[in-house]
Amino acid sequence: MTFDEFLDTQLGSLTRYSRVLSGDRQSAHDLLADTLVAASKRWDKIGQLELPLAYVRRMLTNRHIDLTRRRRTIRWAHKPPADHQLPAVLDDTNAVHQRGFLDGLLRDLPAPQRAALVYRFYLGLSDEEIAKELGMKVGSVRSAISRGLATLRTRTTAQDIRTYLQ
Repeated sequence: MTFDEFLDTQLGSLTRYSRVLSGDRQSAHDLLADTLVAASKRWDKIGQLELPLAYVRRMLTNRHIDLTRRRRTIRWAHKPPADHQLPAVLDDTNAVHQRGFLDGLLRDLPAPQRAALVYRFYLGLSDEEIAKELGMKVGSVRSAISRGLATLRTRTTAQDIRTYLQ
C-alpha cells in the first residue's frame, strides 16, 4: 500500500481521532500534519507493517503526549451555561456545547489518561488492544481509565450531564 492509498482510506478516521485526542481543531490539524509528515518519511517501513493504521495512530498519540508534557499552557474548562442562558429553542448548536463541554473535561486530564479514554470510548478498543498500541501493561491501561473516569466524575454533576445529553 502506498502512502497516498493509505491517506485515501484513513485520513478521515485519523482526523477525527486527532480532534478528539487534542481537544480543538487547530491543535488537531497541527498534530495530524506533523505526524503525517513523519510517517511519510518512514513509509517504506510503516507500509510493510501488518497494521499501518495502528502504528500511525500510535505516532499521533505519542506526539500528543510529548507535546502535552513539554507545554505548560493555561487550561480552560468549558462550564455549562446557567439555566437562564440556555436557548429557548433547541437546535443543532447543542452538539457544539456538548463537544466543548467534553473537550474541557478531557483537556484537564493527564495525557496518558486522556489517550486511554479516547482509545476505549472513541475507538472502542479493548484493554489488551490499548496496551499494545500505547506500549503499556494491561493493568496500567485499566488504572489510567479508572483514574480518568474517577476524575471526570468528580468534575461533573448529574445535572451537567443531563443538560448536555438532551
